[in-house]
Amino acid sequence: MNGYIHSLESFGSVDGPGVRYVIFLQGCRMRCQFCHNPDTWQLQSGQVFTADELLEKALRYRGYWGSQGGITVSGGEPLLQIDFLLELFKKAKS
Repeated sequence: MNGYIHSLESFGSVDGPGVRYVIFLQGCRMRCQFCHNPDTWQLQSGQVFTADELLEKALRYRGYWGSQGGITVSGGEPLLQIDFLLELFKKAKS
């Protein structure tokens, strides 16, 4: 299964506890007036990744996460790609 990814941040420090690998997904239908990432609104654009490819990229930075960090998914609206997210997080947990 493929996911549409807007961008990746390897050393996020404001999107959760500890150091985070932040995955910004593409696509959002809400169109909030003061949206922080309006460039993520368009559906099915951005770079295409499989869950395995994305997890392989993220795990390269695992040494920086310590006991508090990890992976954060943001967007756009991540739940528009729920099947992709479920696959990604199941693989990440194992």
